[in-house]
Amino acid sequence: MRGQGSGRFEALDAGRGVCALAVAFFHMPLAHPLQQQAWFPNLQFCVDFFFVLSGFVLLHAYGDRLATGRQGLRFVLMRFGRLWPLHAATLGLMILVEVARLAYLAHHADTPVTTPPFGAGHRPVEIVTHLLFLQNFRTFGDYSWNFPSWSIAVEFWASMVLALTVMAAGPRARRVFAALAALSALALWWLSPRTLFVIQNWGIVRCLFDMFVGCLAYSLRDALRLPRAAATTAEAAAGLAMLALVALAPQGIGACAASLAFGAAIALFSQGRGALSDVARRPAAQRLGLWSFSIYLLHLPVIQVFTTAMHYVEQRTGLPRTVVLGHDRYLDFGSGGANLAVAAGLVAATVPLAALTYRLVERPALAWFRRNDARLAAAAVERDRAPAVAAALLPR
Repeated sequence: MRGQGSGRFEALDAGRGVCALAVAFFHMPLAHPLQQQAWFPNLQFCVDFFFVLSGFVLLHAYGDRLATGRQGLRFVLMRFGRLWPLHAATLGLMILVEVARLAYLAHHADTPVTTPPFGAGHRPVEIVTHLLFLQNFRTFGDYSWNFPSWSIAVEFWASMVLALTVMAAGPRARRVFAALAALSALALWWLSPRTLFVIQNWGIVRCLFDMFVGCLAYSLRDALRLPRAAATTAEAAAGLAMLALVALAPQGIGACAASLAFGAAIALFSQGRGALSDVARRPAAQRLGLWSFSIYLLHLPVIQVFTTAMHYVEQRTGLPRTVVLGHDRYLDFGSGGANLAVAAGLVAATVPLAALTYRLVERPALAWFRRNDARLAAAAVERDRAPAVAAALLPR
């Protein structure tokens, strides 16, 4: 996670990787014992951690570079280059799976299926909304195609609001960030009084609240620059507090306190001065952070391929069975322990695949956009210099 001013926030990179793994595990459709635990839905707080972190990092990286319309345009292009290529690639993988299902069923028409190829949630028109980052705005429900990408779509548009705010009020407008966070929280409470975990239609409000909390946290970052011993104690306390929030936080508007805690923890860990930050700087943790975006977007295509294969196996062997818990369908391999092991195994299998998509999609796409951003910056400098050079050549 690179900032313009001071290198990388390495501890935050590692935190992003841990949260990506947690989200992937949360989505695994296995009937393991944790599905019934009251705290388990709170793993969705990881998405709020992502949003708060994005606001923090974007203000750090671009806050002093959002003064003109030209700089705003470059910001939009860089955000598109960061979010869209991998999103489009993983969507393409899911489309290929649907094409394979369609081809198979064309020759095995008597095969029972849970959902038909290109049916509800996978209709061709929904592909268009995903490619335009519009899938979260009163379109086709929560589970359209690669449904975790709803957060990518709303983050793109919320980033535009953040950029406009910084251009209008400046990068150090602490009161503005606090006011916009408060207004977003009130809007969220009005739109979704029962839960912070709103996705369809109003996920953009949730994202705006979190991102402005992140901006506020960045503006207060210097207050958390502690000596080594105090930083170690504070990091341990922050880690325990975040675990406690996942375990105990209730639904409702009070859950917004979790985002405030995330903002404080992010500001603290961005200093990287404590013992937990040392652990986060280890190579394995850093690699997870590097691959976190790919883990987040790739785990659902992995689930799609796995469940398609298991439904085929189920029709011929009877295992795994499909069971219903609440309103959702899950695979059951016969025991809670077996289901837990399969869920963990699928998360683990996602990691090397994410490393591959990072290398083949994320890294080259971002490098291409950075090269073009550098060209735009150089062209802007030349345009700004040209009048001064012309004036210097005029006879006096």
